[in-house]
Amino acid sequence: MKKFQKKNLSHSSKLWLTRQLNDPLVSEAKKLNYRSRAIFKLIEINEKHKFLKNNQNIIDLGAAPGSWSQYSSKINKDGYNIAMDLLKIDPIANCKIVTGDFTEDQVKEKLIKGTKGEKFDVVLSDIAENSTGNRSLDAMRSNAISLQVMIFALKYLKKNGSILIKTFSGTGNQEVVDFVKNNFTKHLFIKPNSSRKESKELYLYSVL
Repeated sequence: MKKFQKKNLSHSSKLWLTRQLNDPLVSEAKKLNYRSRAIFKLIEINEKHKFLKNNQNIIDLGAAPGSWSQYSSKINKDGYNIAMDLLKIDPIANCKIVTGDFTEDQVKEKLIKGTKGEKFDVVLSDIAENSTGNRSLDAMRSNAISLQVMIFALKYLKKNGSILIKTFSGTGNQEVVDFVKNNFTKHLFIKPNSSRKESKELYLYSVL
C-alpha cells in the first residue's frame, strides 16, 4: 500500500515528503512537542524584534496546525490569544480557536466581540497557498492572501501594533511592498535561518 501511495504522489509532493524526512527541524519540533517546524521561524524573529509580550491581544490568521499560537500564547499569558483557520485546530492552552474565513464580515465581528471591542496588538499570519508546482503562480496566490491580511490589520490593529506575515518574492510581491510603504510606519523583510534555503518565502514585519 505504501508503494502504491508513493507512486501516486505528485512531483512537488514527493519533494516535500523528502524534505520533511531529511529536515532536522522537523525532528526537533516533534521532540519538543511543537506542531510544526514553522515555530522556529517565529521564535527566531521574535527573539530579535521582541514584539510578542504579555497582556496583548494577539490573533494568528491561518493558524493550523497551531505552532505559532503555541508559542505566542505562552508569552502572552495574561492577554487574549486567538488562533483562526478554515481547518480544524486542536485545542491550545490559553488560546481561543475560531474556525472561519477572516475576510468575511460576520467572522470579523465575531473576532472583535472576543476582545470586547478592543483592537489587536499583534496580527500573525503564516498562510501560504498549497503549491501547484508553478512558482510564479504560487507566489501570486500567496501574496494575494498577504494583502488580505494587511487589509485586515489596517482596520483591526492598534496604533503602533505589529504584524508578522509570510510573503513570497516574485509575482505579486511588489503590490505587498507598495501597500506596506503606503500604510505602515515601519517595515522589514526577513529571511529566517530556519526558513529552507530553496524557499522563496520572506517574512514581513511591520508596525502600524
